[in-house]
Amino acid sequence: MPEHSRGSYWQAGLENADWIEPDLGLTKDGHLVVNHNEWLGETTNIAEIPELAHLRTSRSWMDNGRLVNITAEWFIFDMTLEQVKKVRIRQDNRYPWRPKHFDDIFEVLTFEEYLQLMRNLTVDLGKPFGVIPELKSPKVYNQGRSYPRYFEDRAILTLNHYGWANITANVNRTAHSDLKLSPLGDLPKGTVLGPSAWQSFDLDTAEYLAQHTDTPVVALCEDLPWIFTPHGLDHLAGFAQIVSFWKDAFVAGAESLFRARNVTWDAQEIRRMGGFIEPQNLAREIHSRKMAFSPYTLYDSRQEMGYLCQTQKESNSLVACPRNRTEELLLFFSLGADYLFVENIPEVINLRTKFDSCSDM
Repeated sequence: MPEHSRGSYWQAGLENADWIEPDLGLTKDGHLVVNHNEWLGETTNIAEIPELAHLRTSRSWMDNGRLVNITAEWFIFDMTLEQVKKVRIRQDNRYPWRPKHFDDIFEVLTFEEYLQLMRNLTVDLGKPFGVIPELKSPKVYNQGRSYPRYFEDRAILTLNHYGWANITANVNRTAHSDLKLSPLGDLPKGTVLGPSAWQSFDLDTAEYLAQHTDTPVVALCEDLPWIFTPHGLDHLAGFAQIVSFWKDAFVAGAESLFRARNVTWDAQEIRRMGGFIEPQNLAREIHSRKMAFSPYTLYDSRQEMGYLCQTQKESNSLVACPRNRTEELLLFFSLGADYLFVENIPEVINLRTKFDSCSDM
């Protein structure tokens, strides 16, 4: 199914996922919508809608010290919900093995529609699925808003309204007088909704979410070298229950990963913070701080795995480099991964069953 569509969420439910993730953006008129990127050109038919052609533009912003430069795209924050709803979702052309016969069927969902769908899945399939929204580039979406936490507060209030979170701190509810929520369908008596968690790559946002809800927070980290030190993990442990790192941090290690990505760091700062944690110790160091971890993304086996040791002739990795998806999954099962962010769920379930069987022998 095309990603982040109604069909893909139903498929994830039928394939027995435990959590089903939406990525959230904010429209020009203040509606939360579900899409992986902050732009729509790669995964929709928007380029074929003449009345939206004038919205195509180029944008740049800083994301955790990294310049993001996107050219000739349609950005969600430049569009109204009415305009977004004219678009239909398509498969990303970068993945030729994904079938295209569901292209141009599904519209972009609002966050409310996603949450109502999750309630429906819970009732219809008899399983309490977890919701785990990621707030994409919050500082970008907050630019030009009349109050500073528009994106975060709005998501918090919507999640709370649909029964997945309790607000415990002071959120300015009066600032959301324009927040229109769709009516809820009654849940059958005794229905138990699944767990919830927040995700964000922006650590300021992750801390804010931890302070304002009872919902656990997943700190997503990619291009912040200081995080991969003992003191960096100490900082995360102050507000996050789960950390989610790019998987190669557990194989090649942080230093090799950042060198390959041309990410620079202050060597003195890294030394003051205890130095980079060796990849073979990273899982243990996370668990020692009472945090869970969830590596991302474990791709479909038809896709390149993306490890440095598979693309470079030499690797200083102290962890055996996975040569296929079976080895990859067995590695993270052995490391004690608490969650896995995966594609092709049935494939993973089969391999997890194999691992459990071997562990019981």
